[in-house]
Amino acid sequence: MPCPQEPSPKYSFAFRRLCLAILCERWAAFMLISTVAMMLGERFGFSRPSALRLWGLVSAASYVGALPGGYLLDRTRLPSRGIGLAALLLLLGYVALSVPLRAALYVALTLLIIGHALFKPSTQRFLAAIYPTGGRRLEEAQILLYFTANLGAAAGSVLAGLLASYAGWEVTYSAAALLMSLGVFFLSRADPPKSEPILSTDTHDSLQTETRPLEIPNRASIIAGLILAMFLFSLCTAQVEGAILLWASDRIDPVLVGFVIPIAWFLAFPAVLVLLLTPIQLALLPRLKERIGLCRLIATGLLAASAVFAVLLPTTLWPSRVSMGWLAASLCCFVIAELLIAPLGLSLLLRCTPKRLLGAVTGLWYSAGALGYYIGGEIGALWSKWPTQRVLTLLAILPLFGAAALSVQKPKL
Repeated sequence: MPCPQEPSPKYSFAFRRLCLAILCERWAAFMLISTVAMMLGERFGFSRPSALRLWGLVSAASYVGALPGGYLLDRTRLPSRGIGLAALLLLLGYVALSVPLRAALYVALTLLIIGHALFKPSTQRFLAAIYPTGGRRLEEAQILLYFTANLGAAAGSVLAGLLASYAGWEVTYSAAALLMSLGVFFLSRADPPKSEPILSTDTHDSLQTETRPLEIPNRASIIAGLILAMFLFSLCTAQVEGAILLWASDRIDPVLVGFVIPIAWFLAFPAVLVLLLTPIQLALLPRLKERIGLCRLIATGLLAASAVFAVLLPTTLWPSRVSMGWLAASLCCFVIAELLIAPLGLSLLLRCTPKRLLGAVTGLWYSAGALGYYIGGEIGALWSKWPTQRVLTLLAILPLFGAAALSVQKPKL
């Protein structure tokens, strides 16, 4: 019996509202992410190592908090209630961040941690309520949400670079609060269908039937390799969002055709590149999966993560500022790593995980990301203690261990 046709995501009112809310949330988030390392130093007097450690801790807490956050959200019946509360907490966090007091900073970071801990799982819960039968339409919706999030990331980095340079920190984070208030508005008017539960047993079983393999004798070692890959990728991401930006402010010549490019704009470049490369990835993925395999594609992503830092090693030979082309090459490698590790790794994890352990194993995935952010903050502090060449060499070597662990795996999918 054929499955009933689902409406296209672009014609779903609730889905469009969810996309707009995520666009606003990521826009506001990257107004902070792209400036936080410099803001903590210039505005509140943190040293660079302390600023990187603090942001690494905040990022880690947001990921770890998604586990209890998801558990609490499961106890509520209305998916819009959880995501609406998360958006409201984020709004209050950005409002507090616009106040130039150190006490307000800690209140803001606490609200942002709790808000993100609830927002991460609640978006998936909300999406499952819109498309309760799963299937191909749900996958298309996930891709569109990923595209929307990167659009917001690019816009947030560009806007933050302008406002931080010409209007100051208070205006920058007040604008983030304004954007988040729009997200709250969109979510307040987006109610998913209430005729079916969030994830019924039939829906969950059908999804598992589509995604779980018939035979994976080495599933435990594959899961361990994927958890390691998530840890190493998060460690790399922490450097790109913090230490690499600070390095760029010291070593990169930001002048292009007489215009001084704000440092925050460099964080918009990966998001824009993701927007351009995602359609190409979707077109090539079936052929790549057949010829290379998912494990080796993810291992290739870890090689790209290694190249993020390896390509910067030659810049240590010159004491003067260098071309921004070096940073662009590094960020290109980061985008390749992101596209191969983040979506494909989670997909393979779901394929390899038994249904009864799905929550625990996905919890390990996000916990690995949290640990990667925390260790990334600690490594970020080494940039002020060690020679830059030594730190870059260490960061280039670490992803190779994960690549080696995954390249030898051959799952039977």
